Amino acid sequence: MDKAGRNPTVVLATAASGLGVLVNAASGLGAPSQLIGGWPGVTALSAEVHVHTAMPVAAVVAGLLLIRRWPWLLLGGSLLTLPAVLTPYITQFGAHPSLRTLGYAGTWLVLIAVLAAAQELMEASATGAGAALCGCTAGALLTGAAFVGAAWLSLPAGVNAAHLLLALAGAAGGAVAVARLRGAAGPRPHALPVIAGGLAAALVFVTPVLTTSRAARILEVSADSLARRDAAQSALTGLVILGCAVLIATLAGVWGLAGVAAAATVQAGVAAPLLLGSYGVAFHRTAGLAAALTGLVAGAVLARTKWRTPVAAGGTVLCALVLLIAVAATGGAPEKIVAQGRWIPAALLLALLVATATCTVAAAARVTTRRGGTPAVLGPVLAALVAGGQGALAAAQLDNGQAESSMLAGVHHLGPSLGLVLAAGALVAGIGAVRWLTAHASERPSPGSQY
Repeated sequence: MDKAGRNPTVVLATAASGLGVLVNAASGLGAPSQLIGGWPGVTALSAEVHVHTAMPVAAVVAGLLLIRRWPWLLLGGSLLTLPAVLTPYITQFGAHPSLRTLGYAGTWLVLIAVLAAAQELMEASATGAGAALCGCTAGALLTGAAFVGAAWLSLPAGVNAAHLLLALAGAAGGAVAVARLRGAAGPRPHALPVIAGGLAAALVFVTPVLTTSRAARILEVSADSLARRDAAQSALTGLVILGCAVLIATLAGVWGLAGVAAAATVQAGVAAPLLLGSYGVAFHRTAGLAAALTGLVAGAVLARTKWRTPVAAGGTVLCALVLLIAVAATGGAPEKIVAQGRWIPAALLLALLVATATCTVAAAARVTTRRGGTPAVLGPVLAALVAGGQGALAAAQLDNGQAESSMLAGVHHLGPSLGLVLAAGALVAGIGAVRWLTAHASERPSPGSQY
C-alpha cells in the first residue's frame, strides 16, 4: 500500500488503461506535441481560434491542479475523447469542430492522469513501475504514430473500431480507478509545476501570433520572400517555441530540466527514423503494429528494472549504429529500404526505436518528481520541447536551400536525428552517473568515524 492506502497494482493497472487514449491521440486526434505546435490549419488569431486553443490550455491547468484526483481526470478525459472517436459512426459530429477540441482537452487530461499515477507509484517506493509507466506514455504515442504510419499511402483496416475500443477501455479503467482508489493521493500541487505546465500549453498561441508578416519583420526580409520558403517560417516558429519551453523547464529545477531535456531529445531524435520504419511497413500493417507493440512491451519491462539507465544509454547507441549502417548500406539513401520492399528491417527498426524511447523517458522520469512536477514536466513542458525541436529541425532538412516536397524529407537528412539520439543517451547516462556518485558519497563514512 502507498501513503494514501492504495494498492500499487490497482494504481498501475487502471492508469495503464489510459495509454490507449494516447495511442488514439497519436494516430488520430493529434499527439500533445502536435497540439503545442499549433491548431491544424490556423495561421492567424480569431475568436474561434481563441476558443479552440484556450480550451486545451484550460484543461492542462485544471488537470495539474487536480492531480491528487487523477482517477477522475482519467475517467473524464477518456469520455471527452469519445465524441471525436465516434465521428466516423455519427457523421453529424463532424459538423461541430468543438467536439474535436473536447478530444484535445481530453487527451491532455488523460496524459496528466497517467503521469500523476506514475508519480504516485514512484513516491510509494514502486519506482520501477512508476518509471515504466512514464516511459509508456512516450512509447504509446510512438506506437500510435506507427499504427497509422504512412497514412498518405493507406490506412490500417479497422482503425476506427480500434480507436473506439481504446477510448472505451480508458473510460472503463477510469471508472474502476474512481471506484477502487478513494481519497486524494500525495500533497497539494505546488504552484511552480502548475505555472510551468500552463505556460507550456499556452505556447500553442505562438503559431497563430507569429504570422508570416511578423516573422518577415523579425528576419528583415520581405513577406513574399519568406512565404516562398516555408521551412524558414517553420524553423523560426519552432525556435521560438523551443526557447520559451527551455525557459519554462528551468522552473522544474536543474534535475527536472535535465530529465525533460533527455526525454525531449530522444523523442525528437526518433521522429524521422520512425517515419522510415512506418513507411517500410505501410503494406504490412499487422507486422508493423506487432513490432511497435513489441517495442513498447520490451521497453516497459526493461524500464521496470534497476538497469533502465544503462539499457537506455545502450539503446540510443544501438539505434545510432543501426541508422548509420542503414545509410551506409544504401549509399546514403536509406529510403531504398522502402522502395525495395524490405519490410522486415523496417519492422525491426520500429521495435528498436519504440523500446529505446520508452526506456529513455523512463530513465529520465525519476528526477522529475520534485514538488510533484512529473505531470507538468513530462506532460506539457515535454510536449512543448518536442514541438519546438521538431519545428527547428526543418532548417536542417533543406535541399539546395529549399524545403523538400517529399514526405520523407526527414529521412533524407538523418544526421540531426543521429546527433539527438546520441545526445539523449549521453544525458541519461550523465544523470545516472551523477545520481550514483551522489548516493555513494552520502554513504561514505567521514574521516575518523571508524574511531
